[in-house]
Amino acid sequence: MKFCLLFTLQTTLSLLCAASFFRPDIFYTTTSFIPSSTIIHQRRRNRNESLPDSIGKRASLFVTLQHQSALGKNIEGSHNIDDDMSRKEEGALPPHLLTVQPDKLIQKLESFIPNISRNRMAKKKRTLDPNPARGESKRSYNVNDALINACTSLVYFLNNEADSLNTLDNQLQLLTETVESIRGVLEMVLVQAVRGASEVGDFVLINKLIHEAVGYATAVALKTNTTSPLLTPRIFGEAITSMSKTKASHSKVKSLWNLFLNDVASNSSQQQILSSAPSSYELNAMLSSLSERNKVSAALTLYRQMAEEENDVKIEGDAYTASILFGMLADSIGSGGVVRNTNGRAIGNFVADDVIDGDVSPCWQWDEALRLLDTFSSVQLNNFAYAALLKVNEQATEVYCEAGMIRHNGVQCAMSVLERMKTNNISPDVITCSTLMTTFDKGQHWKAAVTLLNAMEASSRVDDRETKWSLPLPNTYTYALAISACARCNKGELALSILDQMETNASIDKTLVEPNTWVYNAAIAACSESNQQTQSKAKAANLLTALKILEKMEKFTSNGANGPDTVSYNTVFSLLDATSFNALKEMNDDDKTDEMSRLKRHDRFADVVIDLLDSMREHGISRDAITYYNAIMACGLDSQDALEIFRLCIHDKDFIENATMKDSQLHLKGRAASGVVFVANAALSVASITGDMPVVSEVVADLSSIGANMNSESIRHIVRALGNIGDCEMILALLICLRGQDFANDLMKERYSIDVLSNLSKSSIPMIEEEIYSAAITSSLRHDQLGVADQVLLSMKKNGLNLNQNSLKEIILEYCRMAIDSSKEEFKIARLMKRQEPDISVHGIVEPIYITSLARAKAAMTMLKGIEEPSPGLLSPVAKACCAAGLWQEARSIVRRMHRAAIRELQQDTGPPSMIVKGEFLAELPRLHRSLLKYCAKGGNITPALNFADDIQFLASKIRQHGRSLRGLKTREEESEAVLLSSRLLMDIETPDNVPETDFSNAGALHSILERPIGLTGQDWKLILIAASRGGHWKVCVGTLPFIRPYVKETHPMYARDFFPTESNLGRSRPSLARLNRKYDRIARALTAAILCFEARSQYAWAIRAIDDWVEWSGRRPRKEAVASACRVLAKRYRGQEVINLVARVMSIPEIRHSDDDAPDDDIDYTYEKALYTEAINALYKFGMYDEADQLYADGAANGHLPWAVMEDSDASNLKLDLHGMSIAVAHSAICVSLQKETARSSDGSGWDKDAIIITGTGRRSGERFRPVLTAEVQKMLHGQFVPPLGAVSVPGNKGMLKIPKEDIVDWFDHQRRQKRDRLLAVAEAMRDITSGERIERALMQSSNRLERALRQKYENVDEEAE
Repeated sequence: MKFCLLFTLQTTLSLLCAASFFRPDIFYTTTSFIPSSTIIHQRRRNRNESLPDSIGKRASLFVTLQHQSALGKNIEGSHNIDDDMSRKEEGALPPHLLTVQPDKLIQKLESFIPNISRNRMAKKKRTLDPNPARGESKRSYNVNDALINACTSLVYFLNNEADSLNTLDNQLQLLTETVESIRGVLEMVLVQAVRGASEVGDFVLINKLIHEAVGYATAVALKTNTTSPLLTPRIFGEAITSMSKTKASHSKVKSLWNLFLNDVASNSSQQQILSSAPSSYELNAMLSSLSERNKVSAALTLYRQMAEEENDVKIEGDAYTASILFGMLADSIGSGGVVRNTNGRAIGNFVADDVIDGDVSPCWQWDEALRLLDTFSSVQLNNFAYAALLKVNEQATEVYCEAGMIRHNGVQCAMSVLERMKTNNISPDVITCSTLMTTFDKGQHWKAAVTLLNAMEASSRVDDRETKWSLPLPNTYTYALAISACARCNKGELALSILDQMETNASIDKTLVEPNTWVYNAAIAACSESNQQTQSKAKAANLLTALKILEKMEKFTSNGANGPDTVSYNTVFSLLDATSFNALKEMNDDDKTDEMSRLKRHDRFADVVIDLLDSMREHGISRDAITYYNAIMACGLDSQDALEIFRLCIHDKDFIENATMKDSQLHLKGRAASGVVFVANAALSVASITGDMPVVSEVVADLSSIGANMNSESIRHIVRALGNIGDCEMILALLICLRGQDFANDLMKERYSIDVLSNLSKSSIPMIEEEIYSAAITSSLRHDQLGVADQVLLSMKKNGLNLNQNSLKEIILEYCRMAIDSSKEEFKIARLMKRQEPDISVHGIVEPIYITSLARAKAAMTMLKGIEEPSPGLLSPVAKACCAAGLWQEARSIVRRMHRAAIRELQQDTGPPSMIVKGEFLAELPRLHRSLLKYCAKGGNITPALNFADDIQFLASKIRQHGRSLRGLKTREEESEAVLLSSRLLMDIETPDNVPETDFSNAGALHSILERPIGLTGQDWKLILIAASRGGHWKVCVGTLPFIRPYVKETHPMYARDFFPTESNLGRSRPSLARLNRKYDRIARALTAAILCFEARSQYAWAIRAIDDWVEWSGRRPRKEAVASACRVLAKRYRGQEVINLVARVMSIPEIRHSDDDAPDDDIDYTYEKALYTEAINALYKFGMYDEADQLYADGAANGHLPWAVMEDSDASNLKLDLHGMSIAVAHSAICVSLQKETARSSDGSGWDKDAIIITGTGRRSGERFRPVLTAEVQKMLHGQFVPPLGAVSVPGNKGMLKIPKEDIVDWFDHQRRQKRDRLLAVAEAMRDITSGERIERALMQSSNRLERALRQKYENVDEEAE
């Protein structure tokens, strides 16, 4: 019967809708008796709108009519619809219009309340029932339908009443008291209805309820004489709150707010239907809705609009409003969203008028919170609002606390907020003070935490009860946070003193809290968290503090209160490591107390761990899987200790019994829930790192002895252990064994005594898992076993397994490692070929043949395409592998990809311009840039190096533009017309003189330039110079030197604080001379690379210019390799005097040394001066400039930098010359200068009567032991390079000594004197020729003759052309 009725009504509606195209009045007249909910339902079906299942399945018309008749039959009685229509045509009042009968109207509205409440209770009961009986799911649909129908009937009633009122021609008379009574009942029924619709998720029904209520209130205002509006603002607040709990979009909620604000509450509306002005309740409802949808910008904009004076509707907020806004800002700090102001300017860029701490925070949310705080008066705020504000500060302190970025001064901000609360006489409660203490804890400011704790304790002891403002009494959580802050800041003694203070206070006053186990555990946990970021000594101090706290707790165990629990020992185990233990053992006995007996009586680290486990057993504390896991992992890489602790675990009867009970492991989640297997996997992981297969075998055997089976994680550890010892064949056997093959299991038992199949559950065989196969592939690739890896990969495909993202990343990293290793081997081969055949390389470039590295780098690139959104930690190794294999374009494409991602990260940052932006890509790029340039420098590939430099500088310019845009400044004109670095250095474009340079007049600038996170630094420019030098691009070297100038000038000794001991420096202190020396040593190789390139290209002028500039920039002596190279290029061009001048200029520069930079003992003999003179003499000697070489030797010997050859024990018969440690060139000059000086003492060389004895040594330090090299070379030199030759014969009995007869010395001296006389005569003749004018006359005559011949030839050519 119901089905027939529904079908008939739906057919009728369809016909009426079709007829409405021709006669709209027919549709209106015919459907006037149909409830509005049915018409709406039919229209939605025609528009194909989606409805909830509970609405779509019901028969709206039938249920609504049935509900209407059930409610109205006792009130009005049954009546005929046709009679209603006839009476309406006659002008009489419709009999179903209840507005004219207020009592019946109120009774009618009140009848909806129990019906809706009853269905809501049924809905709630059905929701809370966890185990519905059979058929209950179908009944739940009936409950939803009943609740929806009850609310829909109210929609119909209000619509019917509004339509009836709108048809009246006369005004109705209603008293104000009557309207107020109707208003109260209407508010209650609408609140119940919108809440019920929210519980079933029907936001459309909520919207209809409000619209029908507005329509009815408008009709009452139009057709009655009352001036009292019918609706209260609370209805709209409830509707917005209820709609927010559904799946309604933000636009739906916003449309409802606009209806309330613009059509109902606006002063410009024609009818006033709102009983009172909008309050903060409605505003808070809308702000809460925006907060739930993370619409921070929309919420801030809405609040500002409502607070404006000129706004049509002004709504003042309250404390709850402030709490909502502050809460949204706090949540947005964690999400990292970007919010902009309504005026288009970044909110984070706004500086509040009354900034509490006087500084703009790097967190824009905090700045915005301060701005919002100024919009509230002190009356509007309370303790909860300030607690929400402090939550913003807490979040900002936690996020903006990393290195490399400006910190948010959360401690100062929190104390300033507390001062403001005191000014406004708003006393904080213990929750607010706990928030303050949490900020101090996260900000690692133990002084503030202790100060606040003492203030809270002092405030509680004040007897003056008339004090309006006071701090609350600290509770357990407050003490725990204060102790945590002290422990986190390595103030262990202070944390222990606070614990003692708690005990003392609790013993005196029983109302005060005493430390419990939770407080002690919080202190130990703070030591554990601080231990992750400190050095070994600080870790030892944290461990000592944790052990002292544990000792204190163990003493309480005897009293039966506040003793340690499992969590206490687990946290201490996480702190233990061998490094901290050794540091504690090295501490003085005064630093350790008598309570630390376990450290004094144990020399082995594992014994300390075992002692703690025994202590747990003695105190009756249960051990769980995490206890033994942390104990094993504390052993580090000692697999024997891990095995010993694991055997303690399996012999722990209490632990084994608890591990076998399912209920006992419910508190453990994840891998720890597996109990004994979890502990065994910890031991296997330690053994797998060291590749200790005997320990792996014993762990598996012990695990089998207690009836436990291995899992897939255990198999992965065995695979890694086999991979670490390089036994990839057994990895294949293990994979075959996991399929259930006995022969492979026999191989494992035979070689390593591991019975795999018997230690696996039958349900897990075959064990074919992707993670195991991926571990096998990674282990094989780590040992370059590509064949094994290929077989494993084929096996995966046969079994239908695919590599997941994590496994694919590990394989890519292994391929990158293999590509880099192969590239190193290929470079070694190229260097060997260069040594054997030096002519095959050009300008010193090492050109390897990329074969293996190229294939592996390409494989990594191919696999990279399968990674979705690769991380910078994955892209960076692939780019390095491509550079190592010579794939420069592929590497550059990856770098540009990372740069684009970094720019996107940059665009998401709206902090202050001084802040160094934070992001994964921005943090990874500086290290990647340096590595890529190193590869370019290694092979002398200057073109890729300059391409990378272009990309790096482009990214740096984007960062500068971002900083300038945050300051509100325009980009400089020179940045808009930037020339690429590669174009400037490769295409002869002049390098500008105004290269950006830091102001070095203050010490603050000295610290910043080399620590820039993005952009080319001094080390990068050095690598570019090395690449250009090895590639022979001397013009690139010339153009690059000006860019490295600022970094060289930064190391000038004039900026060291050692030279300004009495100066008071502002800001950052000046760096020490030792630090500047270290910086200079790292960058000094750049000059050497440039000079070597100039030498290879014979650019002696640029070599001299580069050295002079370098000396001016650095204020130091250049490296001896650079000066030696310059001497060689000058000597090659036969500019001996310039070599002497260069050496003199360099030696005139004072040496800058520091006690920390003293040379090692083995380099004392070969000093900078000795090396410089030696290299310069070698260069002059090589190109035959013996006189200049002799002059340099004489200068060096006179200044004590070179050894004087004449021995002091020379007698009257022999002149002894010692040439030990001298090169051939220095020996030549030493012999010449020594003989000249000694023979010059006599007025006549014929008076010389001594033989010369030259000591060359026996060759103990030569390459071929006891085969002197210098002796033969000196003999050859004396015979071939001295005119006349000096005869030298070996001294009998000493092959390292030569003797020159005195006759040969006299002949040589006479020849030298004659040559000197001839040179002087030639010089005199030339001077006389110049002074007499004959030479000038001859030159003019020659020029006149040439000019005459040229004119005669010109005239002859003219005559020939005329003929």
